[in-house]
Amino acid sequence: MIQLSSYEKAILKGEMGEAKKLAMELIVKIGEIYQAKDLVQVSSAHILGHYGSLHDAGVAFYEKLVQLKASCVIPTTVDPSSLPVRWEEYRIPASYAQKQKRLCKATQKLGVIQNWSCTPYEFGNIPRFGEMLAWAESSAVVYANSVLGARTNRTPAGLDIAAAITGRMPRIGLYLDCNRVGKILVEIAIPKLSDLDYHTIGYFIGKKVGTNIPVISGIPTTCSNYNLKCLGAAAASSGAVSMVHMLGITPEAKMMDPFNGKEPESVFRIANKDLEIIQKEISTPCHFEADIVAIGCPHLSLEELRELYNKLRDKKIKKWIKFWIYTSQSVYTIAQQMGIIQQIEESGAEFQVGTCPVIAPLRYYGFKTMVTNSAKNANVVPSEHNIEVIYTDLATCIKMAVQ
Repeated sequence: MIQLSSYEKAILKGEMGEAKKLAMELIVKIGEIYQAKDLVQVSSAHILGHYGSLHDAGVAFYEKLVQLKASCVIPTTVDPSSLPVRWEEYRIPASYAQKQKRLCKATQKLGVIQNWSCTPYEFGNIPRFGEMLAWAESSAVVYANSVLGARTNRTPAGLDIAAAITGRMPRIGLYLDCNRVGKILVEIAIPKLSDLDYHTIGYFIGKKVGTNIPVISGIPTTCSNYNLKCLGAAAASSGAVSMVHMLGITPEAKMMDPFNGKEPESVFRIANKDLEIIQKEISTPCHFEADIVAIGCPHLSLEELRELYNKLRDKKIKKWIKFWIYTSQSVYTIAQQMGIIQQIEESGAEFQVGTCPVIAPLRYYGFKTMVTNSAKNANVVPSEHNIEVIYTDLATCIKMAVQ
């Protein structure tokens, strides 16, 4: 039986409105299934708001909460929309667009911060070490648990907005110390890592460890935050990784023994030859010429956008190729103020702000072959959208796209 506080009992009795009662019933039921002893108070939420994942049931649920006058009691951000910029040009049915717009309207009425990004920790939702969260979006979950040292499970759709409305989650999974212990040691035996290597290593680790927590050695302390972001995103996509420890880098691995005094259950090494094999494996057999380049899965940071700007300078994209850059509204606005956006667009590249190639309905566009430097993107797009994928580094992506 879950121990509830007087506040939580009052919600469950309906004393604070039907919306909170409905949300608390869902949270308690999940807690009972997983044998939680009590609930944990969470200080922020990050929810799913894209029709590509929530479908009609998600639209109905969000609109039901609005009807019941629900509102978020903790800061709550939202994942990318599944509707691209200028969606009318890409044969997306108006019915699909309308349902995504209904979701947008519902989240706004619920008091959700309208950031529409998979990287909420960069702007608008920045947690502290040890802070309890209720985050959806697998890549953000890995980053929050690993790099920031906050605590969240991979919160499923429905439960995420319930947490936002009540400020509570069942005390299970990665909220507990015992479930944050490393199981598998991964030794990186590569002298110098490229940006692409972090994507590939993450993909390899996810395939190897599944849901286990890996402890990674050999990552240089000079790596960037976006390197860590991309490694975690790939691991969460190819496996079900929610947290990684990196020796000498991530906070919990620096403060304590990530194995908690025990020996790792298994050890594996990653060398250059392994990355070469995996990189080829991620790409699919291609029968058509590339017609789209997609950069920014997860959303590009300002650092990454500046790097892309430098590489695209004085170049022109082929007219028959779409070069789409995915980022958040916050990064886009700052880059625009810096003059970066205008100069990138002069090359012929286009920005897709607040959306994502993984969850947008690419099948309607008619694209045949995508070039990307994102292992997460390359892993999901072929099965989700029936598009061939060439997985390669940023320089080659640009080389294939420019005149």
